[in-house]
Amino acid sequence: MNPKEMTPTYVHIDSFSFKRDSSVSLSLSNSHQINSVWVYYNDNPIGVYDLPATFPVNATGSGKISVYPGVPVSGLNSFLARYPFYAADTFTLTAQPGTIVAHKPVTHYFSNTRIYPQTSINFDFNITSFTRSDGTVDMGVTNDSTQVFEGLGSAIISLKAPKDTLSESYCTIDFSIPANTAAYIELNYKNTAPFYLGLRSNLSGGIVYKRYLSGIYPSDHWQKFYLAVKDFVAQYTGDTYTLFIKADLPAGQESGTVLLDNIQLVYFD
Repeated sequence: MNPKEMTPTYVHIDSFSFKRDSSVSLSLSNSHQINSVWVYYNDNPIGVYDLPATFPVNATGSGKISVYPGVPVSGLNSFLARYPFYAADTFTLTAQPGTIVAHKPVTHYFSNTRIYPQTSINFDFNITSFTRSDGTVDMGVTNDSTQVFEGLGSAIISLKAPKDTLSESYCTIDFSIPANTAAYIELNYKNTAPFYLGLRSNLSGGIVYKRYLSGIYPSDHWQKFYLAVKDFVAQYTGDTYTLFIKADLPAGQESGTVLLDNIQLVYFD
């Protein structure tokens, strides 16, 4: 006789909420792009799911559910990873076989997370902190409420054919990125023209290496981007690192705009 199959309890998670940890001096923005969840029951893996998700748990009695936030790494939706700086949400699940239990998880930055600059580059004071290095278009600041993500201002790159089709700028605030540890550059964006993110390693003596790491397709709504930089730092040692942002109007497109906000380096202390 076959043993009777266990009827699972189902858990539904629609999305994560983000809570700023006021005990730690971190980013003022609560924005996130958590689109997947890693699930554990009593510390045993259940699975990885795209959000929103409803998943089965073979529970008996009461047990601990741990859910870890996942994000698209460097914009690759096919490459999802537990984001190392976001804390897991845990709760007690009491078995209710055949029923769906809804849970609203909350996450926050770990207390040993460090963000640089400490208040991020948020463009609230009409200062871009970027200087043009190529092309004909500078990165500016917009205070138009229809273009601002949050706060008082956002960065803007406005491209227009036939002459003003290229903009490349570098951040005047260099990043000191620690080696051999997780490190990401986060930013919010909305764009009708593609743009690219690159890093340059800077060593005393004038030795530099520059490479573009990721391209970002147009988006008609604000999103958050997580650029993984650990591998670049491991390969190209630098005293500091410079962020480059390049926007290039595609052939046949008359105009395009890139809006940016809350640019920050995130790493562990």
